Parts: sequence; structure tokens; C-alpha cells
Amino acid sequence: MLKIIKKISIFICLLVVAMTLAHFAFALDTGIQYGVGTGLGQEDPRIIVAKIIRIVIGFLGIIAVGLVLYAGWLWMTSDGEEDKVEKAKMILRNALIGLIIILSSFAIVSFILNKLVGATSGGTGVGGGSGGGVSGGIAALGSGIIETHYPGRNQKAVPRNTSISITFKEPINPASIIAGNKINVQNVKIYKTKDGLTGPMVVNVIASSTANNKTFIFKPTQYLGSAAENFWYTVALSKDIKKATRNEPAFGALSSLFPYDWTFEVSTIIDETPPKIESIIPMSSATEPRNVVIQVNFNEAVNPLSASGATKDGFNNITVVASGTSGSLVAGNFYLSNQYKTVEFLTEDKCGTNSCGLDVYCLPGNKDLSVVVKADTSLTSLYDGVVDMADNSLDGNGDGIAQGSAVDNYAWSFKTSNAVDTSPPVITKIEPNINALGVSLSAEVKAEFSKLMMSNSLNSDSFNLVGTPVINYWISKTDNASTSKTTVIFNHDQFNEDKSYFPKITSAVKDVYQNCYFPCSGVDAAGVNVVGRPSCCNGAMNAGSSCQ
Repeated sequence: MLKIIKKISIFICLLVVAMTLAHFAFALDTGIQYGVGTGLGQEDPRIIVAKIIRIVIGFLGIIAVGLVLYAGWLWMTSDGEEDKVEKAKMILRNALIGLIIILSSFAIVSFILNKLVGATSGGTGVGGGSGGGVSGGIAALGSGIIETHYPGRNQKAVPRNTSISITFKEPINPASIIAGNKINVQNVKIYKTKDGLTGPMVVNVIASSTANNKTFIFKPTQYLGSAAENFWYTVALSKDIKKATRNEPAFGALSSLFPYDWTFEVSTIIDETPPKIESIIPMSSATEPRNVVIQVNFNEAVNPLSASGATKDGFNNITVVASGTSGSLVAGNFYLSNQYKTVEFLTEDKCGTNSCGLDVYCLPGNKDLSVVVKADTSLTSLYDGVVDMADNSLDGNGDGIAQGSAVDNYAWSFKTSNAVDTSPPVITKIEPNINALGVSLSAEVKAEFSKLMMSNSLNSDSFNLVGTPVINYWISKTDNASTSKTTVIFNHDQFNEDKSYFPKITSAVKDVYQNCYFPCSGVDAAGVNVVGRPSCCNGAMNAGSSCQ
């Protein structure tokens, strides 16, 4: 029996070690995306195998314990017969040795299983920090260095003529991503998922970046996929991508060869449908406090090069003009957020601080302001108007046809007062409920605010999803114009079974008047509205925990 246990344990250990080495040496085609496409589970097959191995080891442990009990029974019933006593001793000795081997194997498998679970779906690193009595770290995309990307994780129905965009939280050394005017093929891999890293790559990809070197756009020179069938594609980012400051590794010093990757399904469709504007803040003809943020929400992701920038750098694809300024642009910056669907404008005129001590920027007071979102006419990558990720120009009049600036520029006007809105937002509703049990592994996590929120403040720095093992998560939002409320959504990879997670909301969250979520307010576990929690680190979303 001991020989059998030894052989099985050694085999299991070698198998698991081989799985781990394979995972960290190669970006394996695990086939998860095919399960997603057929409605089956998204569990990584490596994790399924590891869990089966752990069950087998547990079964061997039961057998070893049974042998110990059997040896004890033989000894107790031996009546002093030396042969039976020696047999019992031999069985007991071998069973104990086997049990030690099994326990060692179990510890190794558990350690490796935890690493594999934490490494699934790309982005393996841990951000750090814990709270609320839940051990573990805070993770976002790519260990927290990535703010967002398009297409999204496991996104379907992506058009063949799409561009690929990725936004980092810090400036990146462009030479580590762009070589000439194309992607650095050593550090950025784009390929059909089924082919894996050893298969053919998509290499003819034009690459560019925004002025701040945080957002990079990749445009394949040939359409992805096929006109006949859908294909899953993977984008894998190398550990050799560097930060602009001090040229440090973007994903940390101790990362695998390709520490972040994601997959998306390319359809058979060529996208020729232009983007539209779904909503605006302020509303046309409204009178607003001068600390209002100008916000434009599109029905789909738009190209960052066409919809974000600073007026001082010559960006004028979107313009804001105040009455009495002879057509001069109001100076400021246009920020893109909400999975590239929302553009916001902030001036450079500091007019005070909010209750968190953060700067507030104001529009000119007591003025009529006109905003124009331009349609593109350049038909090149030097956009002079807003385009979507497939380079379709803005459909400003909503007739479904891109007709250029003469017809499709979207314009509206509103007024400002000299007043400043200082009312902080509060949380009015959360999902799932506090301390909820049996939550679906794919459940949406939501927080509804009492006011419309500033999209650029809704990110993975101000919204944290904490748990062990850490998982990738990213933030999006929806607005309800009739109630003037915003719902923030924690999008995430599949939760792990029988694990605790909780969202934390920091005081960096702001409404469209730049008021921060402070004093921390919301509903507690008893459904009572609470005001005044210091620091606002987690507020109503984790009412029983102390703030940091």
C-alpha cells in the first residue's frame, strides 16, 4: 500500500508542477472562451484538473487513516501473538509514512491551486491591502496597472474592422509598445486564441498613443476573423512593457512572461454603423451651477484619439465656447472613461475645493455656453471629429448615416449661474445585499447613487473589489435621466466558490458637480441611512468595517 501511495503522490506532484510550469511559460489556450460561447462554465480547465487531483489526494488520505485504524485493531486483538503485533506495527509504520507523503502532496497541490486560481484569465498580480476582516488583496486589470481596454474581456460580436485600445493608469514608455508606427511584436501579441502563442500572429498593426502615453490604439491593417465564421482572439502583453517613469516594469518585477491577456470574439460583420450620442450633461437650455462637468455619453466605444485631449495641445474635435469671448475656446481637458463611452470636459479654472480637499474646476459663471461635438471629415487617422472603434464618423443627427460635419455635428447650449453645488452624493441602493449568501459567481455588483456621477471618477482606484483569491474587475456606469441617478457596476471575472468578496468605495468618487462621496453616506445593514463615516473608504457597501 505504501508503494502505491508513494507512486500516486509522486505522480500527482509531478503533474501539478508540470501544469504550473506550463502556465507560467506559455499563455495556454485553455478553451474557456468556447465554454462561454456555448453557455457552459468559464472555469479554467487547469483549475478543474487541480481540484480533481486534490479530491484524489483526499481520498488517499482517507485510505491511509483507515490503515492506521486497521493496524490499531490488529494490535488490540493480537492477544500477545508476536506475528500479529509485528504485522500491526508494519502496517502502522507504513500508513503513517504514507499519510505524511499525502499531507505533503496536499499542501503542494493547495499552494499551486491557489496560484492557478489567482492567475486565471490573465492579470495575475495582487494590488495589495485588505480590510473588513477579509484576507487578501485588491486587484484590477493587470494587477491594477490597466484601467480599461477595448474590446472588453470575453466580449462578443466584435466587428472585424475594430481597433484595439488599452489604457494604463500611468504613462508607459511608448518604445516598449510601439516600434516605428506598428506594435512592438515582442511585447504585444495578437493572435487567434485557438492557435496560442506558438501560432501565427497578427503583426501588421498600426500603433499610436495619446499625448500622455497612457492610452494606446492598435489598428490591424487587415480585417480580423472571417466572413464565414466567428473567431476568438487573444491580446497578450509582455512583462517587458515599461513605465515611462524610471523605466520600471509596468506589471511588476516578479511577473510571468505575459502577465496580462484577454480574449474577445470577432464576428463575421464589418461595422459600418456610425456612433450616436445617447445623453448629455447639462441638458440643452438648462441653467446649471458653474462647477458642473460637461458630459457626453455615446452608445458605443469611441476612438480615444478622436475624443480626448487638451485644448492647449490643439484638440478641438469637441469645443466649448462661452458668450462674449468672440468664439474663443474655454480652456480645459476632455477625458474619456466608462469603457470609452463617456467624454467629460473640465476647465483649468480652479474655483475652490470639495469636502475632501480636492480641487474643483469651474466653467465661466453667468454665461451662455455652446458645445459642439464634431463629426469626422478627414477619413484618415488624423481625426478632426469623433469616430468609433471602427472609424465610423459621428451620426450627430441620429438618422443612421454618417454625413460629415455639415450635417452630423452635435451642438447644444446651456447657461451657468454663479452658484456652486456643494451637496455630496449618497448611495441609495446596492446589489447584492450586505452579507448576502449564495450569490451567483457571475452576479453583477452595483451601487446606485442619489445624483448623476462624474464618469472619470468611477474607476478601479475609487472602486475596489476585495477578496481572496483576487480577480480582475473593471468599472462601468449607467445613468437614469428620469431620476437623475447613476448606477455604478463592478464588472468582474467569475467569482470563486465559497469565497467572500466586498466592494469598497473611496472618497475619490465624485458627482457631476465634483462633490466627493464625503461625509461617507449610504444605507447600512439594517437599511438605515448613515452619514459621517470618516475617509469614506468603503461606506455603505461594507457597513460593518472600519475605514482606512
